[in-house]
Amino acid sequence: MDYKKIANFVFELNEAKRTPRSGWHRTGIKNAESLAEHSAVCAQIAFLLAEMEGVDTGHCALLALFHDIGEIRTGDEDWISRIYKNKSDSEGKAFLAQSDGLPMGGKLKGFFDEVKKQRTKEAIIAKDADLLELAVQAKFYTQSGYKSATLFIDGMRNKLKTESAKKLLAEIEKSKIEDWWMAIPEIAEIAEKNSGKKCC
Repeated sequence: MDYKKIANFVFELNEAKRTPRSGWHRTGIKNAESLAEHSAVCAQIAFLLAEMEGVDTGHCALLALFHDIGEIRTGDEDWISRIYKNKSDSEGKAFLAQSDGLPMGGKLKGFFDEVKKQRTKEAIIAKDADLLELAVQAKFYTQSGYKSATLFIDGMRNKLKTESAKKLLAEIEKSKIEDWWMAIPEIAEIAEKNSGKKCC
């Protein structure tokens, strides 16, 4: 087993913490989420969707977790740059180079191919999770005052394929980002006392 190659790959994966998601700067956001942050939440959403859709949760989460690692080398190309470049080709080339020679490289290549081809329910869920994470982040930025961030939701809404993802997006769109913590009983009680009406 080539531990040096694996160690180098782990160092490269760590670079995802410093690789920004690029499209958000077009809306004026200076410190946008990183590729690592996106991938982590994407994998968690994939797990939830897989549970809702009754398929292999672990496999969906792994597909979502590794789906964007090629962007560590290529960067995250936004919608404008994609007009002029083929994101799929460059990211795929990077992904294959990253996994080449690794003992688990065949599995990683399999993940990439499965997500790209979109022929399995798990791959479809991983892609839906990718889009839903984008929607959640767009909702956060929109509610924080970056109104053009709604374009990211508008651009992905019709791409969702699973019923669970579509229903979840509908709930995300009508909710507020603070609803989760405002519903905690101790917080809701404080809010109700201060406002004279029930909070959530």
